[in-house]
Amino acid sequence: MLCALSAIATVASVARPARADENMLRGPYPFRRDNQASVHVLFGSGRADTMSGTKFAFDYNYKLTDGWSLLWLDLGVNTQHGASARCTPVTGTATCTNTDPSGDVYETLAGVRWMFVTPLPLVPYVGAGAGFVFAFPNGASAASGVAFRAVGGANYFFFDWLGVGGQVGYSLGAVNYDSTFTGSHTYAVLDFGGGLVFQF
Repeated sequence: MLCALSAIATVASVARPARADENMLRGPYPFRRDNQASVHVLFGSGRADTMSGTKFAFDYNYKLTDGWSLLWLDLGVNTQHGASARCTPVTGTATCTNTDPSGDVYETLAGVRWMFVTPLPLVPYVGAGAGFVFAFPNGASAASGVAFRAVGGANYFFFDWLGVGGQVGYSLGAVNYDSTFTGSHTYAVLDFGGGLVFQF
């Protein structure tokens, strides 16, 4: 009987789930995994006649090199919604003083990202990419264009598969609008925010 109880206790101690704090990272991030996916919620501030609004950024990264400065392939899809501008009529006329553009914009990008090892499970990074922009402005025809994008930020990993981070990005390019869009064709957006990172 005592032997059976001892065996059960031994199996239970081996099979028990590890406490969360035993698995949490405390030193440099180990970069044991080759794939990373992230989602960020950003606020985009449009320049020129580019729309401003909430932006969702989805990225997939594949590790290309090892070392203290790791190079990753970066594929991203970003979507931004510029809420309809409120019309503030000029007294006695139907003219609006608020002419901020509104609508939706999608970015499809490919590039590279460099991640850096630190003494903590904090991973700073910078990246650059290029791709296509698809704009759907309210009150004008849809159009497409090209853009370049640069990003920088840092992720703090609690586990080797899960982290949180902040990011700042800038997209710059041109959209080939037709005559229904009377503003500038320059596409320029500064965005910043935070999100979750998963490695697998």
